[in-house]
Amino acid sequence: MDTKVPLPSQDLPVPASTGMEESIRRKRCKKLKVFRKLAVTALLLWVGSRYLRLQSPISFKEDDDEHWPIPKDMSADCASWSDTVETDPDITEEFPYSAEAAFELPVSADTLFLISRSHGRRPFSSGNINYVQSDEVSDSIKVDVTAYFWHEKYLDASKACLLKRDDEHTGVGIFTKWDEPRRRHRHEHQKLRFDVRVTFPRTEDDSPLDINRFFTDLEIYSQTFADLSNVAFGHLGLRSSLAGVRAESLTARNATIASSLGPIKIQSLVASEAYLATSLAPIEGTFNGSHITLTTSNAPIKVDINLSHESDHDKAQLRMNTQNAPIDATLNLLSSKDESGFDVIAHTAHGRLGLDVVSAPLNSNLALHATTAIAPAYVGLPVTYEGSFYAETSLGSVTVAIDGEAEDPAGKGRKRIANSEGNRGRSSGKVGWSEEGMERGEVTVVTSLSAVEIKL
Repeated sequence: MDTKVPLPSQDLPVPASTGMEESIRRKRCKKLKVFRKLAVTALLLWVGSRYLRLQSPISFKEDDDEHWPIPKDMSADCASWSDTVETDPDITEEFPYSAEAAFELPVSADTLFLISRSHGRRPFSSGNINYVQSDEVSDSIKVDVTAYFWHEKYLDASKACLLKRDDEHTGVGIFTKWDEPRRRHRHEHQKLRFDVRVTFPRTEDDSPLDINRFFTDLEIYSQTFADLSNVAFGHLGLRSSLAGVRAESLTARNATIASSLGPIKIQSLVASEAYLATSLAPIEGTFNGSHITLTTSNAPIKVDINLSHESDHDKAQLRMNTQNAPIDATLNLLSSKDESGFDVIAHTAHGRLGLDVVSAPLNSNLALHATTAIAPAYVGLPVTYEGSFYAETSLGSVTVAIDGEAEDPAGKGRKRIANSEGNRGRSSGKVGWSEEGMERGEVTVVTSLSAVEIKL
């Protein structure tokens, strides 16, 4: 194969010093560059250690072999890469060559997974995972791996393997090793990129495809899901470091999605229990479930929530948490029960907080606690809300707006009852359609050094 060898790097001639001031300036610039690199490295290490503590849904014990980080408690059948071909420039102009490997995973397996592991002094590879559903009826999931590279020695530093642990766990792993010392001049050609396409089949009667457990544990791999509304995951666990997760539509009983420094953006997630966590990146989308937790830091949360209470015991729960960034959420509270309960907590600091509860069932019990600091806070409640309210700030305005002309949502012609009292920086009261209803819910909104508003 003709190899496209990049030009060797050479040190450029340095002009002679123009004097002591120039020498001092250069030394200061050099120290500043070193400091910036150390600061960025420290930040990444801190973020990784803090936010990637989430345990993988299945345990992978690393092999003692220093060369290939293949889990030692699994059998590995590593594929041979296809013949190298020149890359179609319409696909990528970044890498001139590519090779492929293909796998099939049984739909009926108890646990399916994708993992990546690397061994080396520095990050050597990254990639993208794309999930789609075909029109083909089958009992297998196809996993197609394409490796992009400059030189075959980099391809030789990678393996794509079919992994099995007993008869219940099966998946695909991508492994890399790169032990060459770090050079002063690093070129973009000294790395690999993997594009992985995971194709779920259709069922014969076009009913939802049942996948019991599906987990990913990936390094610098973004994950993108097409419309998988016709795939029903039991347990879904997705993890990427330094890369995001995006999806059109996902359905699962339980979903855990975690990243660091990567956004989580999902147009529609339906899951009874959902836990989403990232850092320094936003969380966006529409989420439907009974127990939902959204956590990030230094980045916004912008979501539409359909929170359902169907349990005979626990309340439906929503938790949203960030710092130094806004929270903007629209909530629909849903239940088919005569009496329902909802527990909502939202917290940020140095970021605007806006919660708009647009609907809630009759006779429902809502406990809502929303806090921020040095930023405005707003909570809007539907006319079906009954219970107490409390707004507090320091050095800011307090506004409580009650619609006394609202029509009875039960259609019984009742008049809305409301009372309130307040002084500088505080306002509290109760609202409802009966004396009994005024004792149901509890809403608290707190900020500081900014305005607070409750609209009922």
